[in-house]
Amino acid sequence: MSAALILAGCGGGSEPELPSPAEVQHVAGSPVPQVKLTALAMRRIGIATQPLELAQASLDGQSADRKVIPYAAVVYDTDGSTWTYVNTAPQVFLREPVTVGAIDGEAAILTEGPDVGAAVVTVGAAELLGTEYNISGEE
Repeated sequence: MSAALILAGCGGGSEPELPSPAEVQHVAGSPVPQVKLTALAMRRIGIATQPLELAQASLDGQSADRKVIPYAAVVYDTDGSTWTYVNTAPQVFLREPVTVGAIDGEAAILTEGPDVGAAVVTVGAAELLGTEYNISGEE
């Protein structure tokens, strides 16, 4: 019994609270919040981005310069709507709607979406979505 008392006394107080790895922030004028990650969370998730590009692509038999993102950057919501996460500032990500006209191999050809050059998330989008919706996997 004395060993239990000694171990109980070793705690010396509560553990320091670690900072949250992510913060979900309201965006004025938008129903979609942004997600801000710590540098450690960025590394752990392995966030990778790639710029949205214009490329020759065919839709409905017509070839033209179109917005193209990696298919890995497309996120599907439960209602079937399509989105992509855009890196809007250092360590800050905002989910933006996209309309996918076609999938060509590993590329999603968009008919609507972010501006050309926007840094879309190609690795880590599922984790951002889980953070945005506060899905922790914990009971």
